[in-house]
Amino acid sequence: MKRWMLFGCMALVVALFSSCLKDSESTVTYSGDAAITAFSLGNLKKYTKVKAKNGSDSTAVATVSGSGYKFYIDQVERTIYNPDSLPYGIDAKHVLCTISSKNSGIITIKSMISDSLFYYRSEDSIDFSVPRTIQVNSLDGKNRARYTVKVNVHKEPADSFLWDNVGAVGVFQNAVEMKAVALNEKVFVFANDGISTFVFSTPENGIGWNLENEYQPLPANACRNVVTLGEYMFVLADGYILRSEDGHQWTRIGRASIAQLLAAGSRSLYARDFDGGLLSSDDHGKTWEQEGLDDSPMLLPTNEISCCLVESRVNSEVETVSIIGNRSVSEWDEDEYAHVWSKVEDPSDEKHIDYWMYVSDPDYPTWRLPRLASLSVVACGNGLLALGGQGLGRCTEKGFQHFYYSNNGGIYWSKSTIYKLPKRFESSDVFTMTTDSSNHLWLICGGTGQVWRGRMSGGSPDIPTSYNR
Repeated sequence: MKRWMLFGCMALVVALFSSCLKDSESTVTYSGDAAITAFSLGNLKKYTKVKAKNGSDSTAVATVSGSGYKFYIDQVERTIYNPDSLPYGIDAKHVLCTISSKNSGIITIKSMISDSLFYYRSEDSIDFSVPRTIQVNSLDGKNRARYTVKVNVHKEPADSFLWDNVGAVGVFQNAVEMKAVALNEKVFVFANDGISTFVFSTPENGIGWNLENEYQPLPANACRNVVTLGEYMFVLADGYILRSEDGHQWTRIGRASIAQLLAAGSRSLYARDFDGGLLSSDDHGKTWEQEGLDDSPMLLPTNEISCCLVESRVNSEVETVSIIGNRSVSEWDEDEYAHVWSKVEDPSDEKHIDYWMYVSDPDYPTWRLPRLASLSVVACGNGLLALGGQGLGRCTEKGFQHFYYSNNGGIYWSKSTIYKLPKRFESSDVFTMTTDSSNHLWLICGGTGQVWRGRMSGGSPDIPTSYNR
């Protein structure tokens, strides 16, 4: 009897165990998804030819972070690529990358010389000097997807300007003052002939110029009061704020008790009041509020003013607004350097800096921006690029000898060895400069009327994460 009871118990255990196995097997379901969901680069080696002190050639090796270069994944065409090319000199044959797949699908890389597939490992370097095929298989083994990965690298050195002389414009030859801005895929030049300001425009390809306000000229000093915000240009004219999308039709926003329109961020207009202070407007110039300054308002520039916006490297919502220019020669003839102010705008941070900082460092005059005639400054990547004519006041710099570059918001400036003027460039001290939406740099010259459009093949200078010889 006991033997039968023992046998029955064992049978019951086996049945229960078998049932558990069946339940367990029924819950294991492998995914049928096959897709790449993310692709990014690690640190990259960049090689640059340099001259040693003895005059011999040598090679400098810098480590550049690849994480700042965004890769797009086209799930329809099954392509992965970076729209902004990596700098010239990057070693694309030895690249570390991070690849993610949906539901941890199995990732393999096709050989460059055969149809063999190799398992992807993040610690293995990959040769991306040519397009590569990456395959992802679903965990259930039923589906697969193949992607073509192309890592774009500039083929020419960063100092290879591709300048295009887009002709000479007669009216610019006799202008006494000019201001250029780019908006809505056009370049606009506000030219003061000594009596009135006329607005000229050209598409970003530089083909043909149009006079936009032939029958409604602006006051002569309007070209000193031009800024852009969003899809509009704003001008201070006879005490009124005017707004336009095309330079042809101007809408009067309202009367403003301001002395000069100085700058614009992504949200606000900024102006100087009649007491020398700084004001801001968040409603296109209808109302104005006082801005805070961390130094004397007497240091605010009044002439040759440029406004630049530089986006944060880590947060696209945060930007630095800079006002750069000179003080009046008649009042401040002893000035040798330009004056730079900046403000950080961060709409998501209630504790963000709500005042303007004077960033020109008087303790390091050799690193300051010279006080140049028709000084023009533009945002260039995460830096600032400046050019101007003959030195003013106590500044003895010759005109148009160097571009000046700052990668720290205008605190320190140096003569650029990367950016170079066109070989046949010629201008009077009347000059203006801007950049358009396609990253072209425009030089508009007085005296000769020359218009140059240039594009840096290598983009802005890189800031290495480490450096060794």
